[in-house]
Amino acid sequence: MFRSGRFTKLFLLSFPCIFVYLYLYHESLEKVNAHAKYRFLRGNSTISWNSKLDPMVFSSKENRTRSQLNDSSIKTIENNFSLSTIPTLFAMKFQNIPEPWTNRVNEYLKNGKRPLLTLFTTWHESNDKYTVHNITLLNWISLRPLIFPVVFTNEASTAEQCSQKGWKVLPVRATAAKGAPFLKHMYLDAMKKFDSEFYAFANSDILFTDKLVETLLAVLEENSTLRGHTLIVGKRTNVNNLTESEGSSWSGLESVSKKRGMLFATYAEDYFITSASYPWKDIPDIVIGRRAYDNWLVLNARKMMHRVLDATETILAVHQTTNAGNFEGWKHQGTNYNHKLLVKLYKKVPYTAGYTDCAEFITKKNKMKISITRRQKLAQHCNLK
Repeated sequence: MFRSGRFTKLFLLSFPCIFVYLYLYHESLEKVNAHAKYRFLRGNSTISWNSKLDPMVFSSKENRTRSQLNDSSIKTIENNFSLSTIPTLFAMKFQNIPEPWTNRVNEYLKNGKRPLLTLFTTWHESNDKYTVHNITLLNWISLRPLIFPVVFTNEASTAEQCSQKGWKVLPVRATAAKGAPFLKHMYLDAMKKFDSEFYAFANSDILFTDKLVETLLAVLEENSTLRGHTLIVGKRTNVNNLTESEGSSWSGLESVSKKRGMLFATYAEDYFITSASYPWKDIPDIVIGRRAYDNWLVLNARKMMHRVLDATETILAVHQTTNAGNFEGWKHQGTNYNHKLLVKLYKKVPYTAGYTDCAEFITKKNKMKISITRRQKLAQHCNLK
């Protein structure tokens, strides 16, 4: 009895010690993993996140800016900032996925094909845009597994929100014009990290339906018999103050677009879909969110004799128009950054030749099939000279 009671007392006394030891051991591993997994350079600082993505800032002797980082530094950033674990798809509002979509997905994936599109964007956290970004999060993830959504961000809260909803997360590694990301670096980073048939940047307030997939499948089939690079653009449809209910399904987006949507101007381009072979390394350091880059991309593709498609008729791109209006890029600091850069490089830049209606090819829906045809006649403003 004595020995048994003594053993019990020793066990009870040692249990708290064991608990404390395990807790401290776990915490030490958490800190190591945080530093190893969620770390990137911001100017002269290194920022690290723990497993819960709480930001922690550490000083660094790194004197280069992000735009000056070499390839080895970039690789370190990409490897360390790896939120590759995608949670099980959560119960979304998109419960009314049509059966033809499921059949189309199964048909495409049955031969082990790679994803159709890596679709990426970026944004800064904003109370004014919270609803907009939340709708975008749900809309883009509804297009999986054929389309994989990616967000470029250096904000812990945005990274956590997107990762929890099944998005991939990559850091913004190069900026200019008061913090605007370089477009080509996002493409190059996405191409290095993910394997797909197409890659696309779209503004964070743009929503799509399954028509995007149907169009890309048609283009992919056409590209199999052609050579060269492809750029796909199109006009957007503005819908003022889109509600979560209206944006919660593809059919809802189509309905609200017909009821109160308005097709916007040919000079505004909000998404750029390119083939995997597209030579983004040759594109100058233009940035998103500032004027002039969109029209230049189209006119440059035309000059380089790439195949430029206007997919307005077959891709519904819904713009969630808020009180900020349709010309946000004109209101940011450094709004003329792209124009100054392009004029310095090329002296004369005929932006009108980069309007959507200057694309030499268009997509059309004939009965149940999407076809690609050459535009019969280009407007005078499409002259490249």
